[in-house]
Amino acid sequence: MTSAGPQDHVPRRRSFEPAVFWLALAAFVVWTIAVTTGWADRTVDTWLPASPVEPRSYLGQVLEAFSLATSPIFVTLVTASLAVRSYRRRQRHLAVALAIAALGMPLAQILRFLIARPRPETPFADSLSAAGSSYPSGHVLAVTILVWVLVTVANAQRLSVGSRVRVRVLGGALILFTCADQWAIGTVRLSDMVGGWLFGMVLASAALLISGVEPSDLPWRSRRAAARSGRRAAVVYNPTKVLEFDQFRRRVGGAMIEAGWEAPVWLETEKDDPGHQMARDALAKDVDLVLVAGGDGTVRAVCEEMAGSGVPVGIIPAGTGNLLGRNLGVPLDEDEALDTALTGVPKAVDMIRWSADGTDATFAVMAGVGLDAQIMRDTDERLKKVVKGGAYVVAGVRQVGTEPFKARIRVDGRVVHDGSAIMALVGNVGKLQGGVNLLPDAEAADGRLHVLVARARGVSGWLRLLGSLGQDSPGSPMRRVSGRRVEAELDREVPFQIDGDTEGSTRAFSAEVLPEALLVMSPRPAD
Repeated sequence: MTSAGPQDHVPRRRSFEPAVFWLALAAFVVWTIAVTTGWADRTVDTWLPASPVEPRSYLGQVLEAFSLATSPIFVTLVTASLAVRSYRRRQRHLAVALAIAALGMPLAQILRFLIARPRPETPFADSLSAAGSSYPSGHVLAVTILVWVLVTVANAQRLSVGSRVRVRVLGGALILFTCADQWAIGTVRLSDMVGGWLFGMVLASAALLISGVEPSDLPWRSRRAAARSGRRAAVVYNPTKVLEFDQFRRRVGGAMIEAGWEAPVWLETEKDDPGHQMARDALAKDVDLVLVAGGDGTVRAVCEEMAGSGVPVGIIPAGTGNLLGRNLGVPLDEDEALDTALTGVPKAVDMIRWSADGTDATFAVMAGVGLDAQIMRDTDERLKKVVKGGAYVVAGVRQVGTEPFKARIRVDGRVVHDGSAIMALVGNVGKLQGGVNLLPDAEAADGRLHVLVARARGVSGWLRLLGSLGQDSPGSPMRRVSGRRVEAELDREVPFQIDGDTEGSTRAFSAEVLPEALLVMSPRPAD
């Protein structure tokens, strides 16, 4: 087995987009000066003859309908919807780029208002496309943005080279046809169309720069694949969490080829197995890295099997919580997380061996009895799909007034709590969603487990409990201690959970830390 240790990784310098942005901006400024001073009226705008198309002719109605379909309002709505779609699929850089592009079109409307260039005389003056000022052309600008959107999405989906070339060719044809359409209905001049195209290029390149989305692959610049190193990875994925698997598979496979890896082994989880057998199958294939794409349950199952193997795990966030990744600084953007998995550094982190009511498990995040398990148990999965982490808040509110249980808890043989409690939590890391740091002193590789015991009785007790989340203060209803082993005895059966999955109920549990048992690919430290 070859080493999956740190690889020399030099970030690609972004030179194409800055060059396009500054050139397009300079050209647009110069062109705008030429338009506003009247030079374009006397020269460029005399090059095209008047259109012979009649408004009520069959051709005229078709051209007017096409003009409506390429209007800035329509393109803005399409771009905004693609931005929302990309964000939901954890392509956050792409989502930001599309959102910037969508916001750029209202900016163009403001510019048109300020320049206030009147429309040329046209028999289509009553058309919606003839409303407002003419410079820069809103339709040409909108279609330029739309073509850039389609090219960028095609790149993000890692379509074949042939498919991406076809998108670019069809996009170029769409821009030319839009220009022909605007000339035919006579709502803009040639100089208006040139200004719209230039300003579209300014907005597109600015969106790429600001968002940090990966540079667009130019069809005439073939990217040379990195030399194959013989390294191979397995991808364990949960099909209910990975949206649009075909696109996900293309992107992962393409990124691995570019990074010099062999084609990966794909292993799909099953309803009754969140990833245990798949991780064992990956190890049997002698892979150098195991990528896991799924929720916290899938990540836990894979990590449990990978513990002690010496093979790193790369986390591709696909669930609601993604708690281990959050605590280790793994990006929530899918592309960034994939880059971290392939070019980051393997970090040795602790795991915790848990035993309760005949259930033995190993986890890297948190397990506990009481309130947290009840919240996980009562969270509505349908609501979770709609409001994500908000579903846990709804389930938490329903627990107010829950009857406490009695617990006797020892840490390294010393009694740290003997009395009522509503929750006893054991954690390897401490950060939850929403920035809540439930165990502020917990570090993934500190060689210790961290215990939190919470008490609450009555409305005032619950308010004090909520007010003390993530902090210790005198009289706090939360107590936090750490050690290497914890043992607890409860006065009745209490539900318990492991990394967000409710596993059953128990009257006792124990846990011990396994120092540096797991390797997880983590971001490289900043220089």
